[in-house]
Amino acid sequence: MFFQELSLRDKRFHLVGKANNGLEGIEEIVKLKPDIVISDIVMPRMDGISMIEQLKSTLPRTQFILLTAYSSFEYAQRAIQANVMEYIVKVPLREADLNRALDKAAGNLNELKKKEAEFQSLNVSVLENKYRVRKQFFNELIRGEIPSHRASDFANRMQFHFFQASYCCFIVEMNRYESFRNAYSASDQSILRYAITNIIEETVMNGGSGVAADLSANRFIGFLSWENNRSDLETEYDCQALGGQIVSHLHQYLNVRVSVAFGGPHRGWESIKQAYTEAQKVSDDFYYHTEKAVKTPMHRFQYHNDRKEEFQQRLAEFLDGLKRKVSKDELEQAFADLNQFVTEHKIHKSIMVPMLRDLYRDITVKFKSGNKLTTEVAEFPIECMSFREQLAYIGDFTYDYVHAGQLLHRAEIMSAIQFIERNLKQRLTLEAIAEEVNLAPSYFSSLFKKTMNEGVITYINRKKIQLALELLNVRDYSILELCEEVGIVNEGYFCKLFKEYTGDTPKQYRIKMTRYESG
Repeated sequence: MFFQELSLRDKRFHLVGKANNGLEGIEEIVKLKPDIVISDIVMPRMDGISMIEQLKSTLPRTQFILLTAYSSFEYAQRAIQANVMEYIVKVPLREADLNRALDKAAGNLNELKKKEAEFQSLNVSVLENKYRVRKQFFNELIRGEIPSHRASDFANRMQFHFFQASYCCFIVEMNRYESFRNAYSASDQSILRYAITNIIEETVMNGGSGVAADLSANRFIGFLSWENNRSDLETEYDCQALGGQIVSHLHQYLNVRVSVAFGGPHRGWESIKQAYTEAQKVSDDFYYHTEKAVKTPMHRFQYHNDRKEEFQQRLAEFLDGLKRKVSKDELEQAFADLNQFVTEHKIHKSIMVPMLRDLYRDITVKFKSGNKLTTEVAEFPIECMSFREQLAYIGDFTYDYVHAGQLLHRAEIMSAIQFIERNLKQRLTLEAIAEEVNLAPSYFSSLFKKTMNEGVITYINRKKIQLALELLNVRDYSILELCEEVGIVNEGYFCKLFKEYTGDTPKQYRIKMTRYESG
């Protein structure tokens, strides 16, 4: 009865459970984890102080209030030793005393939460600064801007002792980086790169000693060291195992797809730049992989750079035969033939990328006259894309560009919008929508933004929040229920999006709606 009345006038307090003896009290308290426990001292099976003594180590934040009919010094002394927050003699029991004790307990909890938040913020700030320092240090180190004696001093301060043992450098590269960049805001990308670095480093530490750091937009650098000397075969096995774990953990915990490239074994600070250069050369092979590859010096591609002129001739023939009436099937077959040639005769990325850039430019030059699609063609997005992604982008761009003015892809954007509307309650990805309309993800993303004046993920999030608003106008949904209804897994992320689009939290929005309805 006391709490029924109290909860109406003070929303901070809500009765979550009750028990009739000390043993039952322990069971309920461990299960419910309440912020505040009010207990008698004399109870069947176990007294209140003994119950608190058993619970205190498990629930250090819980505030305990003891009621007793006995003003015994022994009880009071035991209560003090058990860190009981308030000791109230209940003969008679005055509600004012209990209200005062509850208010004090709530104040203590707020202070604890505030301190924990400040401590957590401090920890995050320290860690973020540490990773920023590491990023700058390793970037300068691999560029040869830091002499070895300065590197050694920095290593001692950061407790990087493993560089004097045998180590190898590795590079982790994000696959489908264009999709990642379109899916998250700049601040969210920064947070995720920080999380990726943490997971890489934890995975490395499970297999030996090492360190990881953010290297660039889509790349991370790491070093793996072993206490004992390894044979070439053992090194190969360890690198393959660690690479597989990094790929698996990042996909499992963050749904991020990556590839990992290892250089050969080295020793000492003087070799770090060389170790990085080796890993970087191995990572060039990612260009011909789709995703989640693990590469070592022993498993490199054989490049056929002597076939460059032959491939250039094929590109010239393709361009000569390209007509305005080309069908989608004809275009897909032509690009499939180019892909087949490169699959059989891989040409190094440093040679291939300029050839594809020239092809993209030549297509725009050939069909620019009278082209109503756009007055300005975007620069060919060569950064962070694999060969297949670049070829697919050029293929979709070519079809769109040679048929300029017919608005053929407008129909595909409308199909994408309809697909989004039908599946708004699901977790939608750029890749799934692009596949639905049969376009390369990177080109679909570019086309969608050009047509709709906003990115795919921004559009989807806006639609999900609009749906949430419609639901809140019907009844007072909980945050969890709203997340389930609109297909957003993370409650914190949902609340962040909601406030970005409405200026209010879901609770604040509902309060405003209630006032409006009552008015």
